[in-house]
Amino acid sequence: MSRTVVVTGMGVVSPLGNGVEAFGRRMLAGESGIRGLRGSLVPEGFPVPYGGVVERGDLPMPRVFAEGGRVPDCHRFGVVAVEEALASVPEGLPVDAVAWGTAEAINYELVEASFRDRGPLDPEAVHWREGRPESSLDAVARALELRGHGSPPAEARIAVSSACASGNQAVGIVLQRIRSGRWKRAVAGGVDARLLPANLMSFHLLSALITEDCPPERASRPFSVDRRGFVRSEGAAALVLEDLEEAERRGAEILGVVRGYAHTTDAFHATEGREDCEAVVRAMAGAIADAGLRPTAIDAVSAHGTSTPLNDRLESKALKLLFGEAAWRTPVTALKSQLGHTTVAAGAIEAVSCLLMLREQVLAPTLNYREDEIDPQCDLDYVPNRARPAALRRILSNSLGFGGHNTCLVFEKVP
Repeated sequence: MSRTVVVTGMGVVSPLGNGVEAFGRRMLAGESGIRGLRGSLVPEGFPVPYGGVVERGDLPMPRVFAEGGRVPDCHRFGVVAVEEALASVPEGLPVDAVAWGTAEAINYELVEASFRDRGPLDPEAVHWREGRPESSLDAVARALELRGHGSPPAEARIAVSSACASGNQAVGIVLQRIRSGRWKRAVAGGVDARLLPANLMSFHLLSALITEDCPPERASRPFSVDRRGFVRSEGAAALVLEDLEEAERRGAEILGVVRGYAHTTDAFHATEGREDCEAVVRAMAGAIADAGLRPTAIDAVSAHGTSTPLNDRLESKALKLLFGEAAWRTPVTALKSQLGHTTVAAGAIEAVSCLLMLREQVLAPTLNYREDEIDPQCDLDYVPNRARPAALRRILSNSLGFGGHNTCLVFEKVP
């Protein structure tokens, strides 16, 4: 018997706000979390001028790291998001597994690069003492254990590294395992804290990032005729997914339903999508079919919407192929216009945004969309510049990653 899978907890760390309520308030207000980097996180004259930066001033230090010492941002961001999500789960209640989007390896030179002071390499600071978490996934598992939720076995600690699709795929993996009866309750999410000169330069060399001179809040402009590239960002998000019967048994608040999921690969190119959009269309159609629905049942789309010329054109084309004439009547919103591209964490953060839009019955805006001049290949309803009240039952969320990963989720409002 296939089980219904629901979300009972959420947590987020993002340039748009830390904590679900602050994040949601700023998202629906159409604010931007993007700022200038030169002279602070990168040198003056660095070719990449903008980024989505997490405000660390109000970010707690989780008890996983209570013994002190420097903590990598990827560990801290992830655990803060998970602990917020777990606030809805009574301490001591078992959590069977965690699926976690991450780009890190257990490489201490890379860990050192994530420290904000960027001081000289200190082996004592880099090599964790015995018992300290060695990866963000390990840190999340330790946080579960400290709250009395148990320690998931090795086979139930799943690191997902499928580029920009990772957070979306982590949710999809948990959906499938709970549906099958293997798990009753699990954490899914992802983290990316690589807003560093070396990582920025890597994307810059791919000509993926915007470098033109403009106000930071104007830099990310998905689907707009004047889009020039994406804005690199950082953040984390976590969701608690449960079998509906288990959630109802403990009287949990149901935040939304995860109805469908699908994953395809382009098998085409490391960074570019296929012109025929075949695999993207199959991923979207597959998620909708997995939900037992038809495309006409989708009320809005949370687009991958990176603000690159290629992605936005191909994603718009794929939506037209999927929806046909209904594509022009289906609102499409792009959260990356507000906070930039958190890459590995993006699908998880956008899952939170979908659930908030369903709760509030308001579509978040796609900022910086030029309404006076429209790209004829990006001519759908992108909810331009202002939030919009809407009757929302189901949202399709797209994540399209480097390597040709295409993952899609269908979220549904609580009946």
